[in-house]
Amino acid sequence: MNELRDYNKVVMVATADLKENRKTATMYKVPSNYDDIKRNIAELGLLNPLLVTKDLRIISGNLRFWIALELKLEMVPVVFLDVEEQRMDMVSVSTNQFREKSNLEILHEIEFYEKHYSVGKGRRTDLCPQAAQVKEEKDQALGQIGRYRVNTLKSIKKKCVELYGEGNTKVDELLSSVESGKSSLNKVNEQLERESNKRMNKKNVPAFYEFHTENVDIYNKSCIDLSELEDGSVQTVVTSPPYFDMRDYGIGKDQLGLQETAKAFIDELVPYFDEVKRVVKDEGSLFVNINDRIKNGQYQMVPEMFLIEMVKRGWRYVDKYLWLKPNPQYTPNKGSVRNFEPIFHFVKSEDYYFDREWLKHIEDEKEGIKHVENVKAGVIYGYKSGKSPKLFSGLDFRDNILKNNAGNTYELRKKCKEEGFHMEHSATFPLSLPSIFILSTSRPGDTVLDIFSGTSTTGEVALLTNRKYVGYELNPQFVMASEVRLREHLDLQEAA
Repeated sequence: MNELRDYNKVVMVATADLKENRKTATMYKVPSNYDDIKRNIAELGLLNPLLVTKDLRIISGNLRFWIALELKLEMVPVVFLDVEEQRMDMVSVSTNQFREKSNLEILHEIEFYEKHYSVGKGRRTDLCPQAAQVKEEKDQALGQIGRYRVNTLKSIKKKCVELYGEGNTKVDELLSSVESGKSSLNKVNEQLERESNKRMNKKNVPAFYEFHTENVDIYNKSCIDLSELEDGSVQTVVTSPPYFDMRDYGIGKDQLGLQETAKAFIDELVPYFDEVKRVVKDEGSLFVNINDRIKNGQYQMVPEMFLIEMVKRGWRYVDKYLWLKPNPQYTPNKGSVRNFEPIFHFVKSEDYYFDREWLKHIEDEKEGIKHVENVKAGVIYGYKSGKSPKLFSGLDFRDNILKNNAGNTYELRKKCKEEGFHMEHSATFPLSLPSIFILSTSRPGDTVLDIFSGTSTTGEVALLTNRKYVGYELNPQFVMASEVRLREHLDLQEAA
């Protein structure tokens, strides 16, 4: 039989004698322009020959074969290829590299190459020419698809299997939404990541979780009630309440920050600080980071309304710091992009404690947080030789040793995942902010409080500076993340 085949030349064979390629039939769907191709073949005939083996199995050309059968074409042009049996599927897929494909078809190709072109972990391709060739062919094929697309499609398939089991149809459904333009690969991947994280947390995060040690107490409850704390027991409070109308912190529809108006938000927020006033020492300090919100094209004056209401309730307003942010969110109005958030400093008494000595012991070469005046013979000299440092009210971390865009939670997220849950909190400030306020207004051994503890950025600074920490947090997941964050510092303290 073999000697009758005229290899690498176009010959005519009976359509009915050809055998469909099962591998590519399952990998590739009928294209959307099928009817146009069929119409063209009906008018002009088959211009491109099919590639077949010596026993008439189709290597490339299933689509043309199906159309020929529908059009009842008795004979079709083919080219015989002498292909080894073990390379049959590989050649079939490689000949389809340049056809227009859906993401699902590309995923099938990726899985095919991963399966058949795998070199094997640990095998040195420099000592095995055959393995080197296999790797080169695989890299070339996947390179044409694109590394980002390859990784994203593999991630989507993996998550679908983890969520819905082997053989699920969710992959087809989601990738079809991409083909129709309703979604994108990136959005589909993010959607599956969220579903996977929710399932993980539902399984591993309890409804109630608290964390208590000798130097740390984090309560899983509302901070409207601080009954666990005695009057005048806290030296410094550093906190950042939920933003108004900007984030869902996963604690229900009635959570603070989801009020309909800024006034309603302020009316609900300010009473929380009545209890804070009770537990803060007369010489103590309160720092509140609070941001504004644009609605209907204008700012809602959230910080200003908060400041006025706090003063009405007896707090002394002694300072305002501006947290200058190198990575501000785009401001959706006609004006400027606001690159700062205000931090208000409140006290109870004119005789509040404030220490500037620590500023003498830090380097601030770019003059980002401190200013120094040195007076000699009536002349004010600059920063370098000064002996009386003071904090700037605009805390600019862009070009100095305290450079920080926002709290980087990557490592904490990684550690939480190792503990079996996903940390959803992302609105954190950098360690440098509470560091400045805690060092300036408290002493080692004092108690530091954050009534909206989150994942305990303030708590970490408290432990690093030998203070005690108390936090209040409604979301048990955040309390668990706080334990992960603080545990290593507590271990170091105990070891010392």
